[in-house]
Amino acid sequence: MHSYELEQQVISGLINNPSSYGDVAPFVNKKDFVSDLNQTIFCFIQNSYENSEGIDGLVLAEKINLSGISFEDNINITDYLYCITVRKVNAEALLNASKELKKLSIRREIKKAGEGLSKCMSKMSPSCSYADIINKADEIFNKTLSSYESSVEDGKNIFSEMESLVEYRGENIITDFGPKGPHERLHELYGSLLRPGNITTIVARSGVGKTQFVMDFCTKVSLSLNVPVLHLDNGEMSKEELIMRQCAALSGVPVRLLETGEWRMAGEEIVQKVRSVWSRVKDYRFYYENVGGCSVDRMMQKIKHFYYSNVGRGNPMILSFDYIKTTSETMNNKSEWQVVGEMVDKFKRLIQKELVFSDEPCVSMITSVQSNRTGITNNRRSDSLVEDESIVSLSDRITQFSSHLFGLRQKTMDELAEEEGFGTHKLTCFKYRHLGENVHRAIQPVRMPDGNLKRNFINLNIENFSVTEIGDLQDMVDQQISVDLSTGEPDNSVDLL
Repeated sequence: MHSYELEQQVISGLINNPSSYGDVAPFVNKKDFVSDLNQTIFCFIQNSYENSEGIDGLVLAEKINLSGISFEDNINITDYLYCITVRKVNAEALLNASKELKKLSIRREIKKAGEGLSKCMSKMSPSCSYADIINKADEIFNKTLSSYESSVEDGKNIFSEMESLVEYRGENIITDFGPKGPHERLHELYGSLLRPGNITTIVARSGVGKTQFVMDFCTKVSLSLNVPVLHLDNGEMSKEELIMRQCAALSGVPVRLLETGEWRMAGEEIVQKVRSVWSRVKDYRFYYENVGGCSVDRMMQKIKHFYYSNVGRGNPMILSFDYIKTTSETMNNKSEWQVVGEMVDKFKRLIQKELVFSDEPCVSMITSVQSNRTGITNNRRSDSLVEDESIVSLSDRITQFSSHLFGLRQKTMDELAEEEGFGTHKLTCFKYRHLGENVHRAIQPVRMPDGNLKRNFINLNIENFSVTEIGDLQDMVDQQISVDLSTGEPDNSVDLL
């Protein structure tokens, strides 16, 4: 699978059209040339261009002769370059020949990877596990493919494309830049939390409900758009626990009855509620993977293997990771913040640069992290709480790499009393890289009835592992203002959502 003719066309085109080197350099390199002679000539052309020297056939021949490099059959490099150069390959033919040459190179490399895979499989020990075999095959084969998918392109002048892009967008309006979530007000204010290539992070104390929120969010988006979810668990929650929680959320039946099996003896109504779930979940695509104790690199391998094997190149996927933390297995004499920093950096590069096809990322990620002690809300009043990104534990890189960063907490006793009917939890946005259609409502503080200003937030009701949105702070204030002071009854004409 090689063509000396194509190699010679590329060299001729580069010599005759030196200004076109920049058009082919991003995807053609010396490894694309099988002939040692043609590869050497290309390297000298490359060196001349990068040193801002002229590319001329005779000058190149002289440089190669002076280098002392010899070739088989004692080929006269001056005569060889002259014969190639007189072909007068133009710029368009050069580009076409370069693309065809690259195709041959890719085919050779994939064939080589297949041969390497065959040898590796023959030599693997019979004691290797099924997972080891699959992961090794995935590592060998997809490493070759990924090297072509992530090829570097030249920088582009953004102003040269501005007119065409903006005019095109004006003719082809886009209202959403990612899958729409299940919560209307949240989407209206902050846009999609699952844009491909982006990471959304939920910050909360232990036991507050961050796992419930993330799983509920992903499940509902997956069902509405038929997008698969890969849920990585750090080892704190078993597959059975997640199954029971999901069943409780979908059926409304207490998780205790499901875990003990007593639901079968709890009456016909309970039995029907549980069994109504079976037909609903048959099309759900929510996959569980326990990564407890795994290194970050091992997690990356698992994600890539799942994506290529179960999703397919170029197709969308939601990656859910529960949750960002360090373990003794991953420290290796590094400080906690270094380990976490490397972790989020590798996740970001994976979904932004590695799982990218046709220049577009395909995987979106949502994860969570514990808040530090300043995020504790137990036995505190709402006016004594810290509610900003300073509650994020472990590493500042979590905030840096997150496209959206939300704080999730239970409402305090005084809030539950004052905000009756507006849920059990607050979801507050600490950072955003993009917003939804109602930008003003998202970024402007809310004027309270007493004249004070407060940052807006989303009201959530979390019950039996099911999450429901109940408007935002502005909705709550609007209802308070609409109350008929003479009766103390709310105006029922107000639409909270």
